[in-house]
Formats: sequence, C-alpha cells, structure tokens
Amino acid sequence: MKKLMILSLIAIVGLTSCKKQLTEKQDTPTKNSITKFSELKTSESFDWKTTNEITFKYVGIPTIEPVKTTLTISSEDGKKIFYAGNQEMAKSFEMKLAVPTNMNNLVVKYGAVSKTFSTSLPIISFDILPTVTNE
Repeated sequence: MKKLMILSLIAIVGLTSCKKQLTEKQDTPTKNSITKFSELKTSESFDWKTTNEITFKYVGIPTIEPVKTTLTISSEDGKKIFYAGNQEMAKSFEMKLAVPTNMNNLVVKYGAVSKTFSTSLPIISFDILPTVTNE
C-alpha cells in the first residue's frame, strides 16, 4: 500500500511537471525591414565615430645635460597604453592620438611626474613643471 502511494505521488508530480512551454512567434522579415547598413535612418546629430582624435604636445624644457626617461600616455586604469617611449626632456614633440569615445581621461607620465587630462580636450599640452595653485 505504501509503495502504491509513493508510485502514485511520483507519477502525479511527473505528469503535472511536464508542461509545454509556449514561445512567442518571432517576427519574420517584411518588405520594410532594413537589410543594408546604408538604409539606417538616424538623427542628424548622431555621431558614428567610436574614437576622438586628440593632439598631444610634449613641451620640452632646457637642460644642461641630456636627460631621457620614459613618457607614457595611458587610460586611467593603465590597461590601455596609447604611447610609451624614451623622451629627451629638452625636445618638444607633437603627435595625434585616437582615443575611444567612452574614455573620459588620459594619464600622462614622465618619470615621477603624472598628470591627468580630459579626453574632451582637442589638444593636450604636457610639461613636467608642477601645477601651481594660489592657496
């Protein structure tokens, strides 16, 4: 009797747990569906660019003896390096950087000097002189 009740209970649970899952019918393409990239319509203010071009300027300062150290330009977390090179302190130079639009800041390091710049600026000018505040 006990076995019959247990088997009946298992059978009831097994039969009631098997339900057909209804899925929504997916829309089939119509004549008005977009099939080519050129057919996309966006507002005039939408910008398709995924990078911003930034001009980086290193401003050299005169030295008595040549001084060289590593200049790096990276993301704030340091995971993405845009430039790394041995730079002479006295020689100025300029270069273009392509920075992802979702990145807000760049960190520029020259030896022990580190400065953070906003990527919304079209030109970043870096020198190793400390920033002076009126406090």
